[in-house]
Amino acid sequence: MRPAVWAGKLLLLAWLAAMPVLAAPAGAASSSAHWMRLERRIQRAYFQQNTAALQALAATVSGGGANPAGEREGGQWRSYYAALIGYRLALLARSDPARASPFAQQCVERLDRALAIDDGSAEALALQSACLALQSRLEPWRSPFAAPLSLIRIDKALRLAPDNPRVLLLAALAARDRPRLFVGDGPQSLALLKRAVSAFERQRGRPRGLPGWGAADAFMDLAREDLTLGQTVAARNVLERALLVAPDFARARRLMAQIVSG
Repeated sequence: MRPAVWAGKLLLLAWLAAMPVLAAPAGAASSSAHWMRLERRIQRAYFQQNTAALQALAATVSGGGANPAGEREGGQWRSYYAALIGYRLALLARSDPARASPFAQQCVERLDRALAIDDGSAEALALQSACLALQSRLEPWRSPFAAPLSLIRIDKALRLAPDNPRVLLLAALAARDRPRLFVGDGPQSLALLKRAVSAFERQRGRPRGLPGWGAADAFMDLAREDLTLGQTVAARNVLERALLVAPDFARARRLMAQIVSG
């Protein structure tokens, strides 16, 4: 190799070595880790039906303080996870509408804040659709407003993210809770639920992003539907997948015990 060419290559290597390595900002990485930890705590408390733990998390999230990321992103995630806590609390209390309704309302209001930051968030739109649908079930007088808005929200979420497993799961749950007058029905809910389960299975083994919850919920709900249809073997198989994802899922463990006992 000629000396001039060799010298040029050495200069190029020296220049590249001096360049800063491009990587995700430390703040972004710590932000994701923070919200992932919070999500895991929310899910664990919900699976264990620990209302007190969920309420303690709600107080922590609502407490404010410095956001791990920028004000915009941190505020959006704070509102999203505060809404998820509200939805979980409402689901745990749904047999008592007077207790569950304020939690459903909290979910809707928190997602209004998240959508004010990003009105194109399919995740926030889908979760708000489910909370509005649940609201219409808990407080029928709200149906003329809550149910149509639930439908608008989920239609937009499905347009934005038609293969997102959580969007499909929440679409199924919203269809289950909305009155029939507002496109709520069992067959549509079951079809969406099956699509959600397939989407979660396709994601298995891939790196987890934010949000990352929902797989155990989808498997559990499909097991209940299978059992209702008399498909005991199918219910047991899908329930095993729910417990593989979330071994402390109390409702899934009880359902499995019911199946095993016959």
